[in-house]
Amino acid sequence: MQKHSLTQQQQLKQTAAQTVQLMHLIELSNVNLEQEILKEVEENPALEIESDFETQEPEQFEPELDPNFDDFKDYYNEDEYDSYDYRLQDHNRSGNEAQYSPLATYTTSLQENLLQQLHEFELSERELLIAEYLIGCLDESGFLQVNTQNIVMDFLITYNMHITPQEVERILQNVIQQFEPVGIGARTIQECLILQLNQEEETDTLVLAKKILNEHFDTFTKKQYDKLRILLHVSNDALKNAVAKILKLQPYPVVFFENSENRANQITPDFIITVEEGELILNLNNHHIPKLKVNKGFVNQFSFNNPHLSKEKKKEAERFIKENVAQAKSFIGTLNLRELVLFDTMYAIMDKQRAYFLSGDDKDLKPMILKDIATMVNMDISTVSRVSNSKYVQTPFGTVSLKHLFSESIGNEYISSKKVKSLLTELIENESKTKPLTDEVLYKKLKEKGYEIARRTIAKYREQLNIPVARLRKEI
Repeated sequence: MQKHSLTQQQQLKQTAAQTVQLMHLIELSNVNLEQEILKEVEENPALEIESDFETQEPEQFEPELDPNFDDFKDYYNEDEYDSYDYRLQDHNRSGNEAQYSPLATYTTSLQENLLQQLHEFELSERELLIAEYLIGCLDESGFLQVNTQNIVMDFLITYNMHITPQEVERILQNVIQQFEPVGIGARTIQECLILQLNQEEETDTLVLAKKILNEHFDTFTKKQYDKLRILLHVSNDALKNAVAKILKLQPYPVVFFENSENRANQITPDFIITVEEGELILNLNNHHIPKLKVNKGFVNQFSFNNPHLSKEKKKEAERFIKENVAQAKSFIGTLNLRELVLFDTMYAIMDKQRAYFLSGDDKDLKPMILKDIATMVNMDISTVSRVSNSKYVQTPFGTVSLKHLFSESIGNEYISSKKVKSLLTELIENESKTKPLTDEVLYKKLKEKGYEIARRTIAKYREQLNIPVARLRKEI
């Protein structure tokens, strides 16, 4: 498979401000990007939306500038505008390609929602980087599945930055776990339940419920209520009330953002992958994104030849025009950069997961982490994280979250956790409902298939799949 040639060369010199703007635009979904563009057009008179029906040659632009402002004419060089085509129309789609139209409106994803909440906290650049990394590590249920020590090591390798487990824990507890919905960032169901109880007003029942979760969680999950009553030295009514309070809690932090098939019908994908003669074709789904250009008539709104206009007023008008035109150029150029980054990153992901995009089977997903793609496209891992967060790809077999395509390797570099989860789901779906498979039996069956997976790992993946233990799956 030969990579599409991106012949456009970006001539902008990136400033720190433009880099910040680029990172912000990369995080946005297509729908939110459209809103951002419309907002920018409304605020900057030097920007306008280019109509798809413009067929006539534009009038020759001759700004009525004072002869003293020749340097400004050089600055306002119309040749530069023609190089900005941030929709990459000649590079990422065929001429007869049909436009994809979503069936329903877009709803905010988990990562987008959390990043918006993150802006409410006053954090240093270092703290913000840790917080954004933690958000990127959350799974579709809102659990944090990455070990704190692994995060510390990843920061050292990726960013050459020394952080401590204490820093990570502090950001996790004081920032991430303060987000809505309550329970975000929990590492286990037990921690998720405790975080929810911590938000409630303290009562005798609440104190007892916390004690059950903190000290006797295993006994509680086994429903050994007589043993609990003896251990806690409480009455049946007190225990009943405490258990009832716990059972009203949500065992998973998130139940409404990344919600299986329903979610796929509610989003506008950022990318579209099709298969033509056995080859994968990648397109950016940006037909509906407004195309911008610099408003060449903007300068003519000001009459520099007015004899009653003082030199100071002329200079003030010049400064106003220069600032808005510069911002317009920068914004269009940043949109161009955004799409180059998105296309290159998604192409690398498609190349890595080629077998999966051809079959649609999770078993064909290869182990892939952010660092793998960052190395392939020669970008910072935080940039790849921003691209993969809140982005979706339309495939021949449905709409898929980019986060779904990432997974760690199990046992060796060729087996992904997604493949193991798929096999576990298949085994449990085909089990006898009167004699469900225990984790030990699942371990043996996977081993027979050639997958040497630790029993504790099987239990962890089963929990991530929202599948209860065998005794709770048993039917009479």
